[in-house]
Amino acid sequence: MTAIQKQRLTRRIYESGFSLLRFVILFGLAFIILRPIVTKFLLSCMNPSDLLDNSVNTIPKHWSLHYWRTAISGLNLTKALPNTVFLSLSVAALQVISSVLVGYGLARFNFKLNKLLFGCVLLIMLVPIQTVSTAQYLNFVYFRLGFVTVNLTNTFIPMWLMAIGCTGIKQGLYIYLFKEQFAAIPQELDEAACIDGADVWKTFTLVMLPNARTTMLTVLLFSVSWQWTDDIYSKLYYPNTEILANLLENVSIRINNAYDVTGTLISRCAATLLIMVPLLILFSFCQKYLVQSISTSGLSNG
Repeated sequence: MTAIQKQRLTRRIYESGFSLLRFVILFGLAFIILRPIVTKFLLSCMNPSDLLDNSVNTIPKHWSLHYWRTAISGLNLTKALPNTVFLSLSVAALQVISSVLVGYGLARFNFKLNKLLFGCVLLIMLVPIQTVSTAQYLNFVYFRLGFVTVNLTNTFIPMWLMAIGCTGIKQGLYIYLFKEQFAAIPQELDEAACIDGADVWKTFTLVMLPNARTTMLTVLLFSVSWQWTDDIYSKLYYPNTEILANLLENVSIRINNAYDVTGTLISRCAATLLIMVPLLILFSFCQKYLVQSISTSGLSNG
């Protein structure tokens, strides 16, 4: 065997070993991610009689939609789904608008407090919600409009105001993504737009925003998904409003009136999967743009 043949054989062995290692890692990650979902689905397809059968472990012996019907009844989808869609989309739109403005300002303008404000953005990312939730709640309960004090709870207004003020759910991350996206754009584009007579606003809307479309879509998807499944702010500000995160507790209440604790958990599994379905559909259609944005944004450059 010549030296060249040995070199080719070594390269093939190395490539085969690397491919095998990559397959094992990806398969392991997929198993870790999908196993809970598959387990929840199989459990929710059981018949109540399977719960009393010791021979049944995970795979149902008698397939049934009993727990799915209970979950649908408890979630009250006809009312909760439109409310959840409206809340998620409105908050997501406001978060995209405010985050893109702040991210653009931090990335393209040099001023004295630039680094300090960016440090505040990082602080928003690191501080847990529970740390500031009490102070925020009191501000919205006793919200002052001039000389009038208004209680904004049991409405969506607190979420809208936090989205506008860049303190919404995970909004520090969104600002960071936009900052890194705009910082990666060459400064020559600004200069060319200025030579053509464009002011700051036209440069932002006609030059910068088209280059940040994929990042805007990514932030929109993240915002919708996190707002869709939020059960902290929803129970804090509008606990009586019929949205999916709040009505998940109703599934347990309905089951506890007639069945045991195990039936309660299985019905919650079905309800959780039902809540996930719209997000899975949304991400399946937007997956290409999401991957493209991650490859060109701060997630890969950071």
